[in-house]
Amino acid sequence: SFFTSLMKAVVSTQSTGWQIISPRKSFNVYAANASEKSEWIQHLNTCIQGCQRRGAKKVTTELAPAWIPDDAATHCMICSKVKFSPINRKHHCRRCGKIVCNNCSIKRLLLPSQSAEPVRVCDPCFAEASA
Repeated sequence: SFFTSLMKAVVSTQSTGWQIISPRKSFNVYAANASEKSEWIQHLNTCIQGCQRRGAKKVTTELAPAWIPDDAATHCMICSKVKFSPINRKHHCRRCGKIVCNNCSIKRLLLPSQSAEPVRVCDPCFAEASA
């Protein structure tokens, strides 16, 4: 289930935002206000503790990155040369979450916690994993 693979709720610097980080998928979450955020985090932590008490699987140390939002980049975060447009599409590296161009993310890597098939990764992540 979702909660058995949930790693933790991480409070971010945003007053109403936080990240859910897990081995399979990580993402940003935003509440309407600080009070709602506090309620959500308290509930998530209660669920995580309940799963741990019931003997849920141990949490892996390999975590999926929270993707950088699409509107945070106008150029490739690796080469800085490619300006994104309808022709030059944005891609997310599945290992680090950066927004990259096609040329900087041609390679694929097997990340078993995310997919049974190899997934798109940026050149630096491929090189690091292959070293």
